[in-house]
Amino acid sequence: MQRVQVALIHARVPDEPDDDLAPLTAALARVGVEAVALPWDEPVDWSRFAAVVLEAPWDYPKRSDEFLTWARRAATESVLFNHFPMVEWNSDKRYLSDLAADGVPVVPSTWTSPGQEWEAPAEGEYVVKPSVSCSAKDTARYGPGTAERTRAHRHAEELLARGRTVLTQPYQHAVDAHGELSLIYLDGAYSHAVRRSALLKPGAEAQGGLFTTATVTPRPATRPELDCGDAVVKAVAARFGCPLYARIDLVPGPQGAPLLLECEVIEPSLFLTHSSTAADDLAAALVRRLSGTRLRGTGGGQDTSSTYS
Repeated sequence: MQRVQVALIHARVPDEPDDDLAPLTAALARVGVEAVALPWDEPVDWSRFAAVVLEAPWDYPKRSDEFLTWARRAATESVLFNHFPMVEWNSDKRYLSDLAADGVPVVPSTWTSPGQEWEAPAEGEYVVKPSVSCSAKDTARYGPGTAERTRAHRHAEELLARGRTVLTQPYQHAVDAHGELSLIYLDGAYSHAVRRSALLKPGAEAQGGLFTTATVTPRPATRPELDCGDAVVKAVAARFGCPLYARIDLVPGPQGAPLLLECEVIEPSLFLTHSSTAADDLAAALVRRLSGTRLRGTGGGQDTSSTYS
């Protein structure tokens, strides 16, 4: 029987680090699934694949409307992971307001839409970023004072002038010492966690590149952090069904309790190399999701519900 094929979607950007691709490709091969890495804007018949997995399309914020149009089409031609309604919702950080309404402890957030006047917070340090973005692109940290307020206002106005909604959040200072904690969930279950060093430096201009490098080290999650991560995944699942994969980024709040900074279900780095089982767990979860369906991507559309080799 011809091997099942799955498309692993990435960005059309050469020579960028994608540490998840090799272990996931190898894990899929071990369960009889052939992984084909392709950029999302490749002119391909997506119906040839049993599934289309958004592995690393990190350039989508630059072309979000085009990306969502493609993702909607891919979801009709194949099986998209994560599913399109979840992807569309997660593509704009306004989803944080939904999760806050669900009772998840979220970093306080305000949004300014094009045509509205942006105002700096009255006190303290804060972060300005576009509501559609990833990997700290076009994001900067600002402090109090006239000069900083002027810089922040210029940044916000530049984003608004380009038709982008601005997200403003108070800077969580515990990040400087403790970093961000990223909890990885596979098929709704906690897998592993890593600590990522703080990215935003005082006085630095907004990052213009696609990627911002952080130091990544394994770190076990505490019970309060797991409770917060579980609450996020439960809220997402209640809205859209259980995600195949998710990364929950937490930061310590002013009192030390974890706050949600990001819930990533489109293109998160899953740090598969920091776990001995995560890649195989993800491959197995994908096979389970596809089991019992009449799969495409096998050369003849045959039913492969019981055999993946």
